[in-house]
Amino acid sequence: MSRGGAFAVKANDPTAQVHNPGALSKLAGTRILYNHVLMWEDLTFTRAETGLPQGQDYGTTPNATVTNEEELFPLGLMLIGTSDFGLDDWTFALGMFGPHSHGDKRFPVQGGQRYLLTAMESILFYPSLSVAYGDSDTFGVGVTLQYVLAPRVKLGLVVDGSPSGELHAYHSSNDVEAIIELKDNAGFTAIVGGWWRPSPALEVALSSRVLPVDLGLEGDYSLRNIPGQTQFSDAQLDVTNSSASLDLTLPPIVRAGARYRHLRDDGRELFDIELNVVYEAWSMLERYEVDLEGTINLFVGAESPDTIIEKRWSDTVSVRLGGTYALVDDINMTIDVSAGAYWESGAVSENYAHLDFLGFGRVGLGLGTSARFGGLKFSLAYSHVFQEDLEPTELSSKVYQERPLDPCPESCDGGAGWSGVPSNAGLFQSSYNLLAFGLQADF
Repeated sequence: MSRGGAFAVKANDPTAQVHNPGALSKLAGTRILYNHVLMWEDLTFTRAETGLPQGQDYGTTPNATVTNEEELFPLGLMLIGTSDFGLDDWTFALGMFGPHSHGDKRFPVQGGQRYLLTAMESILFYPSLSVAYGDSDTFGVGVTLQYVLAPRVKLGLVVDGSPSGELHAYHSSNDVEAIIELKDNAGFTAIVGGWWRPSPALEVALSSRVLPVDLGLEGDYSLRNIPGQTQFSDAQLDVTNSSASLDLTLPPIVRAGARYRHLRDDGRELFDIELNVVYEAWSMLERYEVDLEGTINLFVGAESPDTIIEKRWSDTVSVRLGGTYALVDDINMTIDVSAGAYWESGAVSENYAHLDFLGFGRVGLGLGTSARFGGLKFSLAYSHVFQEDLEPTELSSKVYQERPLDPCPESCDGGAGWSGVPSNAGLFQSSYNLLAFGLQADF
């Protein structure tokens, strides 16, 4: 984090398991690392003024700015152990960690974003096993096998439950909140990587998550009244024989990098500068296709229609530059400082902007320090991520209000020509603050 993500070549601690498993060959003996990342998401959305019928006024302000009420996501945990088991050329690693993202959002159910998102919880874990071959001075190759656990994926949004009639841009007297809860504990992927030092001052590396993560999420969905707005009975809100499923794919990733090492007269490293380029194949995420089963009983029994939320993401490229300077370097104690920055292209186009995952264009800055005393190493890092603002208009929006009983454009709007109610028309503004600390014990 402190190096702006430029770490695929240096990777000189147990986090090499995910950055570049080949770099595990640099780690002699046995090491245990615990890292913890705290992530604050500053996310706001301001719904644009509508040109469609607004619906009934419930005394709310749909064009007021709303904010993610779950700003802090504290579950950025990482625990990795490595050991060479006394072997000269082999290193092994066992670890558990999650993706580097914010997995908790909550917005007011009466807010202007209500047809887009009211709640999201997403928890993923990667139990990982690695092996690397090489030496600490010349080269290394390795592979990390990962089992993927998704014990909880929850999405909430308001749907217009009207059986027929005109469009309602802000409110409908038949609005209900739909909650989808899913899980999958059977994913799998793998990371391969290697590094090479062709000269004392130069290192290069390449690593990749070579397999996409295919998640077959399954679970259930339910309907809730909107407080102060709808009063459907329990029987009406019940969905008979309900079930839900969603296939979600996380893409392959390729990291390439080069690192310059400035050496002291005694051959030890004084400072380094590293450049990484990272490619992520997000274009394979075209849409959420949520397969819903069951009978909706709001008015007369109707089969649950499948829900499609268009994403149309693009592949991304990021350029990352960072380095570390050794302030103190002796046998019993080392102290260093690191700094870095990165630029990343956006995966999300303006028309498909959403509040669930903010894959917008971004720039990140990082700063940190670490200190080793004997066999213990303490680390601290901070990063701020600036993200571009996106502002789709009502005419350019491609994310529409869900209308399960009166779907658009098949039966809604009386032929007026709208594809539905644009739910993401408005201004998206976001940024992140991240604070990380770590403790490593070397034996």
